[in-house]
Amino acid sequence: MNRQTNHLQPLALPRTEVVGENAFAGDLLFRKKLAERLTGYVDRLRVGAVLAIDAPWGEGKTWFGRNWAKHLEAQSHKIIFIDAFAQDYVEDPFLLIAAEIAVVLDDGKGASKKLRERAADVMKAILPVGTKALINLAGRVALGSANLSEDVQEASKAAYEGAADSTDKWIEKKLEDQALEKVSLVHFRNELIKFAADQDKPVVIFIDELDRCRPTFAVQLVERIKHFFDVPNLVFVLLINKKQLENAIKGVYGPETEATTYLSKFVHLFLHLPKNISRDVNSYGHPTPVFIKDVLNRYDFNASQALLVKDFTDDFSQWVVSTNMSLRDIERACALFVMSNVANTGFIAYIITLKIKYPTLYEELLRNEPSAHEKAISLLEPLIHKKNPAEMNWPDNYFKSIQELHKLQLGGDLTKDAPCFKEYGGRLFGWRGFSKEATFSDAFNLIDLPVENY
Repeated sequence: MNRQTNHLQPLALPRTEVVGENAFAGDLLFRKKLAERLTGYVDRLRVGAVLAIDAPWGEGKTWFGRNWAKHLEAQSHKIIFIDAFAQDYVEDPFLLIAAEIAVVLDDGKGASKKLRERAADVMKAILPVGTKALINLAGRVALGSANLSEDVQEASKAAYEGAADSTDKWIEKKLEDQALEKVSLVHFRNELIKFAADQDKPVVIFIDELDRCRPTFAVQLVERIKHFFDVPNLVFVLLINKKQLENAIKGVYGPETEATTYLSKFVHLFLHLPKNISRDVNSYGHPTPVFIKDVLNRYDFNASQALLVKDFTDDFSQWVVSTNMSLRDIERACALFVMSNVANTGFIAYIITLKIKYPTLYEELLRNEPSAHEKAISLLEPLIHKKNPAEMNWPDNYFKSIQELHKLQLGGDLTKDAPCFKEYGGRLFGWRGFSKEATFSDAFNLIDLPVENY
């Protein structure tokens, strides 16, 4: 089916709101049920806990976290949502967390002021003395300079005046006061315990984008939660890419560190965002085609292009589940499809998949390297589940046709070496047909700058 050339889709979409008026509005991936189940867990965690929601980058952790937070608020939980990456300039994560807690739990009766004062005492024990830290401490920290101890204010003044000897004296006094500082930590925890206990339901603190932070900041934040904020009625939810956070731990403590074991000391329960990877994408409730179609619909296709949208959704869904694409990958792929302006979707869906998931192979195919076609043949082999032609159906015939197309590029014969492609190739190319010489380069030109001869 041809596109109407007088109706051009936009190549980029405006950002949509992460959270709508109601929690989980537009829940295409059916994650509200997970949130309701987790809410039941939170209500039973009055002893306090740290939960981790683990998923790779681009799988919708922030969307889920923001909407779950809104859902919890509707259930009368007090919520704190911290974008750690946006604030990893703070010298110590303790400041960030303590300040947010003091704001959210402010009862208007001066109780939060007491917590701030205790937090300021803790700062003496854990903050570096460097000039940058002290200047930022006085000027940026949300706890407020009015709550800083006299010692910290003097050190800040010394930093401004460049009086290194004054700072040295402050360090000496700090060592002398170590016992008192230990007491200040106890006082802070006691005040926090009292504060949290006054809440009717557990306070839930979401930490997002932790795996994107500086490794030292990310690891320190997890450690601070354990050492200072592990109190009853406080529940932390870390929205993380566990693998990346483990890499951060190894970056801080060395590559030989057992990062998984170390992280488990700080997190009570790891949970994964559910993902349906079944190849039966036409089954009821499969979220993959639902999400793809939603993205494409936002590109303003007209009614006459509905079949085109359906065809690409059907074809590309197979690649999404077969190559484990993220939601962000899907959005990029849909943008490339819109740019391609094709009338048939089977082959272009494959080329787009290569560009996103196998960029090295894509570049090699672009140069028409024979070894690249051999790699592609091997890549496709596991996707063809049924090998007997009499038993094969879609998508096995789809993957087999593309595999045979690669064989043709290596000099194979259409009748002898590509019977599946000969029968089903029309579904890949439609009226355009194909030629062994131009098929791949033509497709590359649709989603890239023109391919030059190498």
